[in-house]
Amino acid sequence: MKRSLSIILLCSFVTLQAFAQGGAGRLEEEAEIVIRKDRKIVLPPATRNFEKIPQLPVNRVATKQSYLFKKFNYSLNPLEPFFQTANYRSSKPATDFTTNYVKAGYGNFGTPYFEGYLGSKKSEDYVFNLYVRHLSSRTGPVFDENSGSGKTEAAIGGKFFNGLNTISGSLNYSQQKVHFFGYNPVLDLTSDAIEQKFSRFSANVGVEKTERDQDLNYSFNTDWVFFSDDLAAKENKFNFDVSADYKLSENIKVSLNALAILSKREDATIDVNRNYLNLQPRLYYTGTGFTLTGGVNFAGDNDSGNGMSIYPVVEGSFSVNTGLRVYAGYEGTVMMNSLESTITQNPFLRAAFDLRNTEKESDIYGGVELDLSKGLRLNAGASLASLNNLQLITNAASDSSRFEILYDDGTTDRLNIFSEINYEQEGQVRSSLRFDFYNYDLSATSPNLAEAWHLPTFKTAFHNTFFPIENLSVTADVYYLGGLKALNGETGEAFDLDDILDLNLGGRYQLNQQFGVFLKLNNLFGTNYQRYLNYPSRGIQFLGGISVSF
Repeated sequence: MKRSLSIILLCSFVTLQAFAQGGAGRLEEEAEIVIRKDRKIVLPPATRNFEKIPQLPVNRVATKQSYLFKKFNYSLNPLEPFFQTANYRSSKPATDFTTNYVKAGYGNFGTPYFEGYLGSKKSEDYVFNLYVRHLSSRTGPVFDENSGSGKTEAAIGGKFFNGLNTISGSLNYSQQKVHFFGYNPVLDLTSDAIEQKFSRFSANVGVEKTERDQDLNYSFNTDWVFFSDDLAAKENKFNFDVSADYKLSENIKVSLNALAILSKREDATIDVNRNYLNLQPRLYYTGTGFTLTGGVNFAGDNDSGNGMSIYPVVEGSFSVNTGLRVYAGYEGTVMMNSLESTITQNPFLRAAFDLRNTEKESDIYGGVELDLSKGLRLNAGASLASLNNLQLITNAASDSSRFEILYDDGTTDRLNIFSEINYEQEGQVRSSLRFDFYNYDLSATSPNLAEAWHLPTFKTAFHNTFFPIENLSVTADVYYLGGLKALNGETGEAFDLDDILDLNLGGRYQLNQQFGVFLKLNNLFGTNYQRYLNYPSRGIQFLGGISVSF
């Protein structure tokens, strides 16, 4: 009914409109209106693409997992405890922190400490920096000022990046002061009479390829070092170090490292040029789960009388499964012992001591690296080396407060068994533990070479850094050395030195972005152990201070 009524009304409306438009008294011709309700609007079909989207090519680059197992310094110099604040780690972005800082503190034994770093603003093209550090102790373990020590360092350097290469350079200066305090207590000696100072100035220039992920990599570094002491000893060294490697294919790579050292030593009646060269060509082949390395060390010097020699180098490593690598190798070489490196090991050496390079005729080694779990890695192995001219340190025959170096005229066989474990849980803890066992078999029958003097049988180093709460880092380090034997060349008497156990604790708290405080405690067991005969170490040492970043 409603539908019929709508149609009638519509027809009436159309008729009225036609009548109105035709004028008065005029009738329009009849028209038929057709309404179709079955009409449908039909659209043409849409075009559809059934082709699959092609997958973008993936650049597959073979990566090699490498694990770094640190070697620790066990010298435990009894005169100069090294106070180092723990590295600070925070959840804040690194960009929130400035690079410049100043640290200052004070400790017992009259120990002032200062360290400062000033760097240029961040730039993609260059960086410059200045570094200074001073740490000294007015008194020592015995005889007050007669066993004091100290060291001052300063360096200025920079790097320039031109896209392809990185050019670096630095000027470095350091001065170290010690005293020959291992004398008989009945002697009345002044501090100036037994003082020894070492000065070192060096200039360094280096060039290396910035992006080291291409087929060809290279680097060059030269270091000019001028070293002297108060006993009129001098050593000028000019080091030239060149390295390059080239990837021949996906599996084969070649490399060449070259180290040349030109040096001149003046010490009392000694005036000699000491030159050293070591060329190390290598060929690497990497297969599925294994790597083979072969080459030679063409090494020698001008002061041993042996000239240049060729030492074969072979190594193989095999990945047994994920996280497990087994390796073994053989090598030989010549290791240069300079005046500076020997004094760094023991600063109480007499003037004009005998200085020779150490030849490693052969070294057979092997081990295993194991990734136990996330952040937990193990490295264990052993090596058997045959050494000529191994340095053995004894108290001098002319003065037991100073040391000299003896050498085995034959070959010394050294067995080293080691194990190391590293653990890191980022932001919470970093820990590393290393153990070494050494056995030395000397060929000499002379009584003064009956033992490997002052070389330990056991070494252990345990390093820990904890981050218990935000802005706080804590360090705990333990060192152990055992089996030390010493010979007093003046009396001919041999000694078994007490084992060394050294516990060090430290902490740093960052008050805010600019200010922090730190505290370091060394030798908490308080024992005056002797790393070298007649030279006891300081007992408990502490150092506290503040740091400012800007």
